[in-house]
Amino acid sequence: MSQYKYPELIFVDRFKNGFDSSTGAFNVVDYPHHEIHGGSAYIVNETYDLNINNVIDVRITTPNTAKWAHFLLGFDTESQYEWWFYETVVISTAGTAYVPRNLNRNSANTSGLAVDIITNVSLATANADTNVSGATTLMHGYSGSGREGGSASMREEFILKQNTIYGFRAEAIAAGYIHGNMTWYEHTNKG
Repeated sequence: MSQYKYPELIFVDRFKNGFDSSTGAFNVVDYPHHEIHGGSAYIVNETYDLNINNVIDVRITTPNTAKWAHFLLGFDTESQYEWWFYETVVISTAGTAYVPRNLNRNSANTSGLAVDIITNVSLATANADTNVSGATTLMHGYSGSGREGGSASMREEFILKQNTIYGFRAEAIAAGYIHGNMTWYEHTNKG
């Protein structure tokens, strides 16, 4: 007779370091956190001070591979902004390339996503270099009200399509800072 009430859990007993010593609870990290440890998670984190009616476009181009980005977007603003997150934007003028940072600072892995940022003085000039007219709007909203600031963030991730251009756009309804935080991990689907 086994000394274990549940023999299928014998393997757990062999890894006592995975348990909290005071409660006996099994210590785990969630999968996105595991991807950070594995060096496959990245961040774009920037702040811009925009005048009224200025527009910022952050364009994300996914590679044509089966290594897909599991993407989260968050930002906060000093004043009111209207914002959009688009799929399949068309670029006519490239912005300033931004190198995503690996969240595991001991990893030499680099992201497969190309990210560039461009600011414009108006929505009309933004549309001249980043055409969103045929794009799919995945998210749209306002941050803040009147001249008040606000924030927005996703609780669930988007798994971005391969070989696709995405665009995050924000227009300053009132002058002020916008701080953006885009995080993702890159993973090849097992199923």
